[in-house]
Amino acid sequence: MYEFEHEIKRKEKIFKTYVILFIVSALINLVLFFMDGELLRGTISLLFYFIVVSFALRKKAWAVWIIKYMVWLHIIYFIIIIIAKAIEVMN
Repeated sequence: MYEFEHEIKRKEKIFKTYVILFIVSALINLVLFFMDGELLRGTISLLFYFIVVSFALRKKAWAVWIIKYMVWLHIIYFIIIIIAKAIEVMN
């Protein structure tokens, strides 16, 4: 099936946004791991993130799926943290 040029550009822009959000969330997680003193867990996570991003840039379907899943998971996680902090401040 053929796609128009603007559809290809839109899909590429969405993909790049997912990759950027994945990298940002991965960096936040790494900082949290290293602040807790979990060097081994942080190192393993860094290796996992690097492998997933490298395969996603090659457009492997499983890696793109993992990136989308992790980005939405982190968005939900950060919303829950914000709600919990707001409830904590109210009490």
